[in-house]
Amino acid sequence: MKKYSKIKIYLTLAILAMVCYACPSNDGNDESFTVYDTADGSYLGDLGTGTAVFLIDMYNAADDNVGIYLFGFAKLPSSLANLDVTGTYSITSNGAALTFLPGSNGDNGYPVAGTGTFVYNYNTKQFTLVTGGTFDIALSGGKYIITTDFTGKDYKTGAAVSNLKYSFTGNISFKDLSGSSSTTTSFTDIVASNYTATGDPGFLATPGPSSWSGQVSPSTGTSQFYSISGWGGKSINVSCNFNNGQITMDNSSQIATDAATGDPGYFQAVALNMSAMTYQFVSGSYVVAYNKSTKVMDFSGTYNGVTVYVGIVAKNKTTGSLDGAFTELYANAKLTLTPQVSQSSSSPMRASEFSYSSSISGEELKGFTMDNKPYKNKPTGISLAKRIIKN
Repeated sequence: MKKYSKIKIYLTLAILAMVCYACPSNDGNDESFTVYDTADGSYLGDLGTGTAVFLIDMYNAADDNVGIYLFGFAKLPSSLANLDVTGTYSITSNGAALTFLPGSNGDNGYPVAGTGTFVYNYNTKQFTLVTGGTFDIALSGGKYIITTDFTGKDYKTGAAVSNLKYSFTGNISFKDLSGSSSTTTSFTDIVASNYTATGDPGFLATPGPSSWSGQVSPSTGTSQFYSISGWGGKSINVSCNFNNGQITMDNSSQIATDAATGDPGYFQAVALNMSAMTYQFVSGSYVVAYNKSTKVMDFSGTYNGVTVYVGIVAKNKTTGSLDGAFTELYANAKLTLTPQVSQSSSSPMRASEFSYSSSISGEELKGFTMDNKPYKNKPTGISLAKRIIKN
């Protein structure tokens, strides 16, 4: 009797061992998962969806150019300290809690952190846009456990990709980029303002006026932006988004169309290397400085060590390359704003000059070629699309 009991016990244990061995692990540490040891979190607050927008960047500390960005929506907390991102997330259609934004390409043809969920390798310029599947976030003992089971497509060819399984276990510190009360009100003194610009802001082949007037005005609502009318001497609007306590150029909304080619036009920051005659589109959001004391909106800056020019550019509708410009592009451009007061339309208020250090015309840009040097490092910071959820 005792001998039979021992054999029965051994057989039971053996069967249990085989069953457990065959069961997939739910902690993301089995061989089917690519395991990352580092994760950075960003909390972006409510961007018009009524939910908490967050971004998690998972990678290995030894090489942060290889990893995955997760762009999710959680229940809106009363404060960052109460942010709860645990749960199972699926593809979103409206930004509801426990959904995530699928991957998409940015204005320069590459995925951009802040415009969806994607797998990245900036060393080889290989990217996979996540288009389906789920990811799970659990919290145990103060540590997050994240696992993904995604499907996707190649960012360039559109070829289907499956078995996108990644995991992370460890601490995540969420950086608050929600636009707290201190930053949300930092630009409230920019009101509907008139300004006059001098120079030659020509529009395509038609010479622009020697002076032109426009207006900088804020939108209303959660996803705030500032619209600049009259840039380039035409009745078109260009926009600067108001994100995370900063004004950033809106380089994703089409604002013009070339009648001859059908090429779209965008308000864009472009890094121009004058000696090499090459250009780079500034990826992501380009920050526009604003001095509250002097009321100066300053577009100056550099990108990869090259001077940035701003204006309305034409991009090839097929390749996305620079085909020319609808306006001249200006380096170190500055607008001085004057708050709007009661006035007649026949005699608009005039403010200080539109100033810049140098400019280049659309004709001169035809000799420039794209700088195709590979990324050395992945972009830093968060870059948000103007509209996170498309209606």
